[in-house]
Amino acid sequence: MIDWYNLLVNALWIFALALALFVLSFARWEAAQQGEKVGAVLNRPTWQTWLNVAGMLFSIGLAATAQKTWEWGVWLVMAALFGVQIGLLLWSKRISSSWEERSEE
Repeated sequence: MIDWYNLLVNALWIFALALALFVLSFARWEAAQQGEKVGAVLNRPTWQTWLNVAGMLFSIGLAATAQKTWEWGVWLVMAALFGVQIGLLLWSKRISSSWEERSEE
């Protein structure tokens, strides 16, 4: 019989790794097209947000597969830290866009 819970949580962290690989390869392509370094492209808030989403999904997936309480706690703390970074990136993006709107008025 298929263990659907394990299938879903393992698919979650595998999807997260695939997302991170996609972000890194697309950023590398964009850097090559624009003649920039990959690090410069990855420092942009949009790329940072997607990498943090991948990190958060990866951490949640591994927390769900953890068998010991301390492992579960470590992965959830990491997921929370990625979530905080996502929140800060989105908040700073919102603040900067509101400043741009005010300067145009």
